[in-house]
Order: sequence, then structure tokens, then C-alpha cells
Amino acid sequence: MYLFDFLSSNAMFLSGAFLLNMFGGRMMFQDIQPYLSKMKFLKYVFIFCLFFIATKDINISLILIVAYVIFMQFMIDFKNQKEHSEGKSEEKNNDAKIDSCIDLLNDIKNTSQVQS
Repeated sequence: MYLFDFLSSNAMFLSGAFLLNMFGGRMMFQDIQPYLSKMKFLKYVFIFCLFFIATKDINISLILIVAYVIFMQFMIDFKNQKEHSEGKSEEKNNDAKIDSCIDLLNDIKNTSQVQS
């Protein structure tokens, strides 16, 4: 715990975290975001720096970053389940439309054969 107390009161560490936060914030919302999305660890470091700058306490920042990771994973899983269920209902609708088209074409075919 002594290390955490030392880091949270060290001006150089606070300045470095602030600069890393500023650099990371700009990167996340500009051109490099597609590349950053593949580097989840770096993204979490930037978010940790944001929490640390806001709280000035490493322990609370660690708790917040763990809560953030869990929450985001929950949201991603929820989104994937929703997209998966919507995809199934869309497939069922498409299958029903295709079946109705086939029935219509068969009716037209039968009508044209009866007229001939």
C-alpha cells in the first residue's frame, strides 16, 4: 500500500497520468480510434488515467476500471444477443416472404397451364 500512497501523491506520476489521459482521449476520438479499438489494454490504461485524474486515488481507480470492464462486457454481450435474436426473426420473415412468392408463382403457373 505504501507504493500506491506514494504514487497518488507524486506530482510526476499525476502529471504523466494527466498527459497520457489527454493523449489517449484525443486518440480515441480521432483518426486512430479504429486501431485503438483492437488494443483493448491501451484503451483501459487511458480510461484508468481518466479515473485516476478524477479521483486522485489509485485504489478507487482500480475498482472503477474493473467495474467499467465488467459493465462494458455485459453491454457487448447484451448487444450480441439482441442482434442474434433480431437476425433469427429477420430470417423467419424472409423465409415467409420467399414461401409466399413461391406459392404465388405456383398459382400463376397452374393458372397458365389450365388456360392452355
